Amino acid sequence: MMTLQQLNDLLAVVSNGGYRAAARALNVSQAGLTKSLSRLEEEYGVSLLQRTAKGIVLTPEGEIFVDHARAILMETNRAEEWLHSLKNPIPVQVKLGVSIDPSLRLAPVVLKDFRAAFPDATIHLTRRAASELVAAIRDNRLDIAVTRIPDNLDSRDLRVDVLYKSSAVIVARKGHPLQYATSIHELAHCEWVVVGDPARSAQLDESVQELFLGQRLGRPRIAAVSDSLFGAMSMLLESDCVARLPVALLNHPLAAHSLSAINVKEQLQFHYEMGIIYKAGRRLSKEAVQLVSMLKSFSRLLQLS
Repeated sequence: MMTLQQLNDLLAVVSNGGYRAAARALNVSQAGLTKSLSRLEEEYGVSLLQRTAKGIVLTPEGEIFVDHARAILMETNRAEEWLHSLKNPIPVQVKLGVSIDPSLRLAPVVLKDFRAAFPDATIHLTRRAASELVAAIRDNRLDIAVTRIPDNLDSRDLRVDVLYKSSAVIVARKGHPLQYATSIHELAHCEWVVVGDPARSAQLDESVQELFLGQRLGRPRIAAVSDSLFGAMSMLLESDCVARLPVALLNHPLAAHSLSAINVKEQLQFHYEMGIIYKAGRRLSKEAVQLVSMLKSFSRLLQLS
């Protein structure tokens, strides 16, 4: 039967780049470490690691399994922390991930009300693209994500609750030379600013890609990737770059008088469902449950307004 120690051993080999360095990090013998992982592979008839000219690397099966291993160990640590907290209470933390639209519409108001209800709780807020947030939910790095629901989402291990519908818009500085463009083809040679993880390939950004792919325009020219929305806004204000961002941004006080929409016809067909996503089999804290409830309540007000 698979053990937590074997999962720890596997992650140690992966993070340290080999058996020898992992054995030193864990303060165990290299032979014992090798035997531990060999038993795991033999028991399930799968190869997780392989030797190459560059050293030890994960097999395709290993790439998938290591995500499960990380999620299991993180949840184990969470359970252990809870047991310790029975005698030594620790501060309540809720790890919330948001994409841009709900970070503008929902988060400021709801988090203010949440803090009033739970003054001792701390929100750890992360802003990322939808695909990154879903991955973080799956491996337990986040408790809750409020984001655009990705197309073709495999939700078998997730709970997904739709909140409201939204749309995006092409945004540029006021006075942009192409501010009156009516087709994405007129913007094909523009440089784009993307909000997302700078460590992730800009060409994987789904927000711009779907417009370009739908019109067979090839790859967009990505000028910059910013993990800060307002960092991206600064780039737009100081250049002729454009970006595809939630329409809610144009109502924000920091953008209303400096940025404007370029109303291209191709954009009109795209509308998105925004929702709450969390792990179906994971028990949320009472604070996280209340936060979910507050987000749903406020989103209903958005639909009525």
